This record gives sequence, C-alpha cells and structure tokens, in this order.
Amino acid sequence: MAIPAWNPDARKARIKIIKTLVGPKGLALDDGTYRAMLGTLVGKSSLTDCSVVQLDKVLAHVKRQAGQPAKPERGSADEWRFVFGLVPDRQPHARKIYRLAERCGRLMTPPHVVATKGYIEGIAHQMLQCDTALEFCDPDMLHKIVQALEIHCKRHGV
Repeated sequence: MAIPAWNPDARKARIKIIKTLVGPKGLALDDGTYRAMLGTLVGKSSLTDCSVVQLDKVLAHVKRQAGQPAKPERGSADEWRFVFGLVPDRQPHARKIYRLAERCGRLMTPPHVVATKGYIEGIAHQMLQCDTALEFCDPDMLHKIVQALEIHCKRHGV
C-alpha cells in the first residue's frame, strides 16, 4: 500500500531526517545552498511545500551527499526515476537521455536493460567535459548530452 502524497506523519518524519542530515552536524549547508538544492531537485524553496514523493527524492540526494548508501541498484530503472520528477523544461531532454540509455545498455559488459547513470555521465564527461550530475544540468547541456549520446549510439550501431 502506497503512502498518500500529503500524509502528514510521513512528511514530518522525512523532514526531520532531512534537516538532521543537512544541519550543522551533517552536511552543514548554509541557507542559500540548501534552498538552491531544493529548487534544483524539486522546484520548491522549502521542505514544507513538498509532497512525500518529493521529500523522498530530497532525502535520497542528501543521503548520497552524506555518504550513506543509495537505494537504487546499479543499472536498474529506479536509478533513472529522477527523470520523471524534473522541472518541465528539462524533462523532454532527460527522457530522451533515458531512451538512449536503454539503447546503450546493450553496449555494457555484461549487457543491461538500461545503462547506468554513471555510464551515461562518463560518456558526457568524455565527449563534452561535463562534470555535472544529469539531474543538475541545465536544458542546454542536456541537449548537448542527447546529441553526444546519439553520436555514441550511431558509432556502435545500436
């Protein structure tokens, strides 16, 4: 049974965990950096404006930054879940990158259904010198990554 998007108890618990991880004993982010991170991840400036799903996304990101193990397995479709929660101006390119990652999965050893996010970011780094994680790229960079991946797929015949 899924948790409703605005369940108050689930939201309070997640907000408490996030604030602990981001606070002075955790990542020690200043207010500006913290709000910029929220704006980039979920398009909000405060945790109280977020649904449970959005809070889960922020929590996963903060845990990764804090060095805690991330939920998704390598090469799974869950690793790409962030694509469908991006801000609307980034979604078309991010979805195209996901479709190209499905094609690139066949090139990995052993072959995967979907290429890992790290594999795609590695291609973007080699071809475009892009060191930014996919979820934080601006629309122009995402467009360039789509073009680079199309070239990569064409070179390898997939």
